[in-house]
Amino acid sequence: MGHFDPASADLVRFTVRGRHVQRFLGEAAQTGAKLTCISPDAQGLTACASGRDLPRLRRAARRGGWQLELTGRRGPGRLLERLLRRPGIPAGLLCFALLSAWLPGFLWCMDFGTLDADVQTALRAALADQGIREGVRLDEELLNRSREALTLEETGFGWLSLNFTGGCLFVESTDRQTAELPAAAADTILVAAAAGEILSTDVRSGFALVKPGQYVAEGQPLAAAQKADRSGNPVRQGATGSVMARVRLDCTAAQPLTAESPILTGQHWVSREFCLLGYCWQPDETPQPEPEGDTVTRWLPLTVGRLALPASVRQIEGWERALRTVQYTPEAAAALARRSCRLDLLGRFPGAVIEQEDLETRQEEDSVVCTAHFVFIADIARSAPDPGLLPDSAGT
Repeated sequence: MGHFDPASADLVRFTVRGRHVQRFLGEAAQTGAKLTCISPDAQGLTACASGRDLPRLRRAARRGGWQLELTGRRGPGRLLERLLRRPGIPAGLLCFALLSAWLPGFLWCMDFGTLDADVQTALRAALADQGIREGVRLDEELLNRSREALTLEETGFGWLSLNFTGGCLFVESTDRQTAELPAAAADTILVAAAAGEILSTDVRSGFALVKPGQYVAEGQPLAAAQKADRSGNPVRQGATGSVMARVRLDCTAAQPLTAESPILTGQHWVSREFCLLGYCWQPDETPQPEPEGDTVTRWLPLTVGRLALPASVRQIEGWERALRTVQYTPEAAAALARRSCRLDLLGRFPGAVIEQEDLETRQEEDSVVCTAHFVFIADIARSAPDPGLLPDSAGT
C-alpha cells in the first residue's frame, strides 16, 4: 500500500481502469485529492489516497467514465480520522472524564432534609468551624473528625450524621437531651434559700423534713442527710431534690439618669471571603471600624439559578459601637431599674414564676430607685453541709 501518510489516519489503495486513464490524475487534482504511490500498468493505474478523499475520487471517476475499485485500506477509519483532525473534541472528552473523576470529591451542596431554618443555619456555622463548607474537598477523615467534634462539644446537637456522596453532603441531626444527675455527698442536706409556703416537695434522696402547707424560714433545713433506724443507728444518705414554695421577696435597684453606654453609631461594614475548589481569597480589604462592634458571620453557598457550584462565601457583617453619654428620662430610668430588679430575682431563683409584682419608685438627685415587691413560685432548695444529726422532723 505504500508509505503511511502521517497527515492521514485513513489510507486507501485503489485501481482505476478505462480509456485515457491518465486524465484521471488531472480530475483528481482538481478535486483537491492528494494521490501517492501512483503506479501505471497495462489496464490503468494504481494509487493511494486519504480515506477522506475517496468520495471525491469516486465522483471524478464517474464523470470521466472510469472504473474505480478499492483494493486495500488501513488505519483507524474515517470517524477516528475526523476526531484526530479536530483535536478539540478528544481533548474535551478527556477533560470531561478527568473532571468527572475529580470534581465529585469537592462539596457542591448541603442537604439538611426537613431541619428547621434556624437549625440549618446553626449546623452550617458549626460545620464551617470544622472546615466543611461548599468548595472544599472532603474525605472520610475530615468527616469523622468533624462528626466527633460536633457530637462531643456543647453545640446542642445530640446525634449527628454526615453522609457525603456525589458532591452532596447529607446532614441529619437531633437535639441534645441532657439529664443532670447530681452526685450528692453523704453529708449534704437541703436548706431553704428564702422564707415561704411549701407547695410541693420532690426529694430524690435523703429524708424530707417538710411537707406542703408548711411555712419555712430562710436557712431552715428541708431534707436531712441522715436518720436513725429502728435500732437507733444513723442511716446516711445525701439529700438532693427540689422544694417548690411561694415566696415574698423585695428587690431594689437604682438606675442613673446619665450613663456611659456603648451604642450603635450607624457605621456598617461588610467583608466577604470566597472559597472555590479549596482555594479561598478576599477580593478587597474591608477595614473594620474601631472600636469593633457587633458582628454576624454567615456562610452562603454560591449558585447559578438552581445549579449549585462548589463554592461558598463567608460574609462578615458588622455594626460599630462606641461609648456615648446617654441621658435617660425618668420613665426610661424607672423601666431599666424595674428590669434590674427582675434580673436580680431570676438570678437568685432561676425559673421563678412571678404571681404578683408591686413597684415603688422614687427619683433622687441623679438616679431613679425602684423597689419591687414580688410574690413568686420557685425552687428554694439549696445544698448545704450537714451540721450533724438532725431531728426527724422540723418546720412550723
